[in-house]
Amino acid sequence: MELRLESAGSLDIAHTLSVLSIHSLPAQEEIDTRTSEVHRILRIEDTLVDVHLRLDDSGISVIHDAPANLVPRLQATIDHWFGLTQDTAAAYASLSDLAGFKELSEAHPNLRLISYPDPFEALATTVIGQQVSLAAARTLAGRYVEHLGEEHPSGLCAFPTARATSSLSPGEIQSIIRCPLARATTLHTVSTWHQDCGQDLVHQPTEFLNQLLSLRGVGPWTRDYMALRGLRDPRIFLDSDLVVRRALKNLAMPDFSSSSLPADSKYLATLLLWAYDAEKR
Repeated sequence: MELRLESAGSLDIAHTLSVLSIHSLPAQEEIDTRTSEVHRILRIEDTLVDVHLRLDDSGISVIHDAPANLVPRLQATIDHWFGLTQDTAAAYASLSDLAGFKELSEAHPNLRLISYPDPFEALATTVIGQQVSLAAARTLAGRYVEHLGEEHPSGLCAFPTARATSSLSPGEIQSIIRCPLARATTLHTVSTWHQDCGQDLVHQPTEFLNQLLSLRGVGPWTRDYMALRGLRDPRIFLDSDLVVRRALKNLAMPDFSSSSLPADSKYLATLLLWAYDAEKR
């Protein structure tokens, strides 16, 4: 079956594919930057759906095998993942008069927040990526998907579920991912919490994030990163992020305070700083 999803404004294909690629896990997806295509297996209400996405300036064309009753949920999942219906014009306008951000906005005029297709995927990969480089996080997450992801006939794996993860002990998780026991314990803790109640709080973001922060091994960075990339909260400026700090320093803005940012443009300020840093490295 085919599905066409239009974006609100232009879709920056190069930026979108770049974000997907730097977080890509080989067992989970195939990304072809030449043709702007992405192949993934998504779990939609416990059904594995084979999804082929083709990106263009105005949206995404989708070929999928979802049953008809799951198509609306599939559409909502892809929209959340890519932020297709998010109107970025107001956020760009509010940053256009701020020193430093005006130039960044002009250099990157069509950025939008790229999230994850599933809240637990966002949560698990955020925990796995705590206090390690992006390359190390991809290696650890790759092992996680290879061992615990459900294999599809296509050869790709769906991202592991909270149920599958919480069924293991922290020691078993450690042996699979080959990470410190403390990290494996945190992943087990958040997986158990998400399975027991977190998944029911996704649409109550304040309560979701408050409970998440109360879990052992979860700090402010994990909460805020999850709020930004997992729950798409536009009010998050990730000033605790090392890349954001490095970008501000290189822009001669080390003392910049997020209090000067309009609330609903804070997410875009973060994206612009990430894009600036990636461009300079």
